[in-house]
Amino acid sequence: MQEKRKTIINHIKDAELVLVGIGEQFAADRAGEAVVRAYEKLSFFLEGKNYFVITTCTDGLLHQAGLKEDRIVCPLSEENGDAEENGKEMSAWDRYMKWLQGTLNRKLLVLELGVGLICPEVIRFPFEKVVFYNQKAELIRVHHKLFQLPAELNGRGISVCEDAVALLAGAEV
Repeated sequence: MQEKRKTIINHIKDAELVLVGIGEQFAADRAGEAVVRAYEKLSFFLEGKNYFVITTCTDGLLHQAGLKEDRIVCPLSEENGDAEENGKEMSAWDRYMKWLQGTLNRKLLVLELGVGLICPEVIRFPFEKVVFYNQKAELIRVHHKLFQLPAELNGRGISVCEDAVALLAGAEV
């Protein structure tokens, strides 16, 4: 596991831009302390990088990790029905889409952490498409069961068969 962490950290360091997707493995109903530690490590690794984080988790723990608030989008929080919060997320989504447009033909690392098939249209499928069209992009997919990469990415990715929370939470800084 240590070697896999080092590989991910080195890819983050080498990337010009980093797009992070956080999925259901980070849900707060599992060991919350490990999730918080994993988020803090991610925040540390992204320090000084041009990044954006999209998450399907609606528990709010990600917002406590020290990441830039204007670089986080949670599209599923719209289901909460809070009109003011929904307005914030729409502008966050617009910022995300604008940022994403600026990644084309640039060295982009797409890091997918614990994303399964609950809402694949939010992170999993769009991330694959981004890497497919941006020939300078690569995808690192970390999941304990659904780590496989599509053949269309033609060697521009790394699949890691690990629990994403455990992998990050145990990472040395």
